[in-house]
Amino acid sequence: ILPPSIAVRFEPLPNVALNKQTVQSSTWNAVGIPFKGVDGCRTEFWGYSCCTHTSTQQNPWWRVDLLAVYKVTAVTIINRQDCCSERLLGAQILIGDSLEQNAGTPTYTFQCNGMEGRYINVIIPGSSKLLTLCEVEVFASLPGKAIRFLSSTSVVAMIAYMTVGKLLPNLETA
Repeated sequence: ILPPSIAVRFEPLPNVALNKQTVQSSTWNAVGIPFKGVDGCRTEFWGYSCCTHTSTQQNPWWRVDLLAVYKVTAVTIINRQDCCSERLLGAQILIGDSLEQNAGTPTYTFQCNGMEGRYINVIIPGSSKLLTLCEVEVFASLPGKAIRFLSSTSVVAMIAYMTVGKLLPNLETA
C-alpha cells in the first residue's frame, strides 16, 4: 500500500497488434484483407477501405500473430457502423499460444486480466456467417516485464497473472 501523499499513474500499455501479421478464413474482395484489422485506421465505415471482410461461410475467423507471447490486458474491436453492426453479435475472442484455437455498438472492449498468448482470434460461430472488423487493438505487456509506475518515488511493480487460454464472453452477453 502506498502512502496517500504519493500520486501514482500508470503508463498506458501499447497496442501490440498494430501492423502485425494477420490471416482470416476467407476474403470477400480485395479491399477486405485481414491486415485492415491492424492498420491503425479506426474508421467504422466500409467506404474508407479500413475494414476486414470474410466471405459468407461456416465459423468465419480472423487472427493476428503478435510474434511473441504477451500478457493481454484488453482487446478492443472497432465494429462497422455504416450497416450490419449486428454481424459481430455472438463473436468470440480466443487468446493463446497455439494455432489450434481457431475455433450493435461501435466499439467493444474486453478486459482480459493478463491472459497470456501470442495469437488473438476472433470467430463468429455458426453457418452462413461473415466477419467484418474495422480495427482490433490489443493492449498488452511482455510476460515478466515490470509495468512502470510514474510517481515522485519512481515505484516499480510486477504484475503477474497466470490465466491462459480462457475464452472471453460472447459479445451478445457482455
